[in-house]
Amino acid sequence: MNRNPTSGDAGTRVHSTAKQSPRAVRWWIASLTVVGTAAGIAVYAANLAAGGWNPFEVAAFPLFAILFGWIVFSFLASTVGFISAIGDRSTTAPVHPPAEGPTAVLVPIYNESPDDVFARVAAMVMSLREQDHQLGCDRASDFHFYILSDTTDPEVWLAEELAWSRLNQQLTSDEIDRPPHVYYRHRSKNIARKAGNIADFCERWSAPYSFMIVLDADSLLEPATMVAMVDTMAADPKLGILQVPPTPIGRESYFARLQQFSAAAYGQISCRGFDAWAGSQGNYWGHNAILRVDAFCESCDLPLLPGKAPLGGEILSHDFVEAALMVRDGWNVRLANHLGGSYEECPTTLTDYAMRDQRWCQGNLQHSRLILSEGFHPASRLHFFSGVLAYAASPIWLLWTALAVAGWFIEPAANSVGRTSWLPSQFALFLIAMSFLLIPKLYGVIAIIAQSRSDQFGGPIRLALSALLETCMSILLSPLMAVLHSRFVITTLLGRQVRWNAQNRGEQGVSLTAAATDYGVHTLLGIAVATVVFIWATPLTWWMAPLVAGLILAIPLAMMLGSRSIGQLLSRWGLLRIPQEAARPQVSRLQQQTLASYTTAATDDDMSRFERLLTSPSFYKLHDRVLDASDSNVEMSQTDRDQILQAAHRSIAEIPHDQRRAILSDRQLLQQLHAIAQLASQQPTMNPVPVQPA
Repeated sequence: MNRNPTSGDAGTRVHSTAKQSPRAVRWWIASLTVVGTAAGIAVYAANLAAGGWNPFEVAAFPLFAILFGWIVFSFLASTVGFISAIGDRSTTAPVHPPAEGPTAVLVPIYNESPDDVFARVAAMVMSLREQDHQLGCDRASDFHFYILSDTTDPEVWLAEELAWSRLNQQLTSDEIDRPPHVYYRHRSKNIARKAGNIADFCERWSAPYSFMIVLDADSLLEPATMVAMVDTMAADPKLGILQVPPTPIGRESYFARLQQFSAAAYGQISCRGFDAWAGSQGNYWGHNAILRVDAFCESCDLPLLPGKAPLGGEILSHDFVEAALMVRDGWNVRLANHLGGSYEECPTTLTDYAMRDQRWCQGNLQHSRLILSEGFHPASRLHFFSGVLAYAASPIWLLWTALAVAGWFIEPAANSVGRTSWLPSQFALFLIAMSFLLIPKLYGVIAIIAQSRSDQFGGPIRLALSALLETCMSILLSPLMAVLHSRFVITTLLGRQVRWNAQNRGEQGVSLTAAATDYGVHTLLGIAVATVVFIWATPLTWWMAPLVAGLILAIPLAMMLGSRSIGQLLSRWGLLRIPQEAARPQVSRLQQQTLASYTTAATDDDMSRFERLLTSPSFYKLHDRVLDASDSNVEMSQTDRDQILQAAHRSIAEIPHDQRRAILSDRQLLQQLHAIAQLASQQPTMNPVPVQPA
C-alpha cells in the first residue's frame, strides 16, 4: 500500500537483517521434540505390533505421530516459559527516552454498540489526562484516536456520529485548553474488511504519524502501557511490531470467567515460552499492538490468494501474514512480555465462542497456502503451521480415535490380549501424553505462587481450586470443541464461506431452546458413540467416557456456561478470580462510569435516527461534514434518486430501509431530502448536537 504522498520521513527505515534469533532455545526445543516424538512413536508401534497390525491401525499411525509431536513441542515451549517466569524477578518495564511526535490509535468497528465503543475511547483519553496530571507531563496530546467505521447498519452508523459528537463535547468541556484529538471516519465500501479499513487509514491519514496502535472494538489500554509501547518502539529503529498480550476482563458469565482465569493464570507461561523461541521473528494478533507506520506501508500490502474463497481470495487472518511480511523485509516483530495493562473482552457463551472460532478457522486454513511460499522466515512458516494445526488437530484427533477403535473391533480374539486391558507401556504413553497437556497449567499455578501473586487470585487455596475447576471443565469441553472445530474445517474445505458479522458482546445467557438447537446433534452423537462402544467394545467404555461425556452433556453445559448468575456465585466464593478483580484498573472503572452515564442520559424516541437526520439541521450538518472530511461521498444513480425523492414527498418514513445506507453516502440527495423534510416540518425533532470537524 502507498502512504499519503505528503508524508515526511516519519520513522527510521532499516534494510538490514533482523536481530539474531534465539538459536539455542530453538535448537533445544527442536531436538527434544524429535527425540520425544520418536520415543512415543516407538512405544506406540511396539504396542500395535504386539497385537498384530491391521489396516485401521496402519492408517492411524501417522495421525498419532502428528498429534504426539505437536503435544511434545507445546509442552517443551511451556517448560521454557515456566523457567523464564520463575527466573525473572523484574516487576517494571524497561525505561526508554520518550518518543517525539503523535501516535495514531486506531479503533476499527463494524456494527458495534456505539456507546460501548466510545465509552472505551473516552476512558483511555481520560486516563491519559489523569496520568499527565499526576506526573506533571503532557503525553495525552500525543495520542490521536481514530474511530474507523465499516458499519453497514444505517441506524448504527448515525448513532456512531452522535456518540462521537457527544464524546468530543464531553472531552472538550473537561479540558478547554487541549483539543481531544478524537476523529471519526465512516467507510462507504467495506473492501477487505478490517485489513482494508487499516489500509485505508494508512493511505489517507497516516502522514503525521510514526506509529499506530491498533485496537479492537472491545480493547482497553492503560495509559502507562500506551506510553511504554510508543517509547519502546522509538528506542528500537528495527522494531516493526510490538505485540502486547491482551488479558480478557470484565465479563461475568461462567464461561467468560473460565477464559479470564485461564488467560491470567496460564497466559504468562505460554507467552514467555513463545517469546523465548520466536524472539524477533514473533507474531501479531491483530489488536492491542503498536506498529511502525512506514514499515507497515512498505511491507504489508496483502496479496490475493489464487483460487476461489474460502481458501483463496482475500486473506482473512491478515495479522499473521502482516507479521511474516515484516519479518521477511528485515523488521523485528516482538512480544512485549514486560508490559501489562492490555485488556479485551471474551465471548460469554459457548456458541459465541464457536462462532468466533469459525471465522478464525477459515482464516487460519488459508495459511496452509503460505507455509511453503517463497521468502518467509522459518519462524513465520512455523507460525502459519501452528495456526493451521490449531484447528486441523481436531479432525486429526477424532479420525485417529475412530481408526483406533475400529482397529480394536476387527482384531481377532486370539490376538486381543492386551486389548481388553492396556499393557503397562500403553498406559505409560497415555499418562505421558495427558501430563504433557496438563502440566503447563500446573506451571502457571506454581509460577504465580513463586512470584508471590497468589493473593491476586484469592490466595493459594482458591487459586488451586480455580485451576482444578478450569482443568476439569476443559477436559469435559475438549471433545465438544473438537467436533465443532472438525465441522468448521470440513465445511471450509468443502467451500463454505463464513459471513462477516459483528460479534455478540452481550451477556444474555442461553435458553434451553437455543442450547437444544445448537447442541442437540452433538448430544445424539455422544449417545450413539457411547452405545456402540458399550455393546461392541465394552472394555473400552471407561477409556471412552471422557470423550463422550462432554457430548452427551452438551445442552446443559451450554446453558450452565452461559449463566451470569453462576459466574457471579463463583465470584462471591472467590473462585476463578483474576488480578483485575482484586484491583480494578482505573481505565476499566472510567469506562464503566462513562457507559453508565451514557445509558442514564439515553432517551426513548419512536423516530428513527435517519428521520432525525433529515429533520434536524444540526444533525444533518454533522453528518454532511463527516462525509466531506472522510471523502466518503458516493452518488446514487439518477433513477434511484428520483424514486427516493418521490417517496420522500409523500412521507420521509416511506423511504425504503434497504436504500438508506446508500442514501447516507450521497451528499446531494441528502441535501434535497433535508430540504423536503424541513418544508414538511419546521420544528426540529431533537436538540442540537455539537459539531466537531472530522
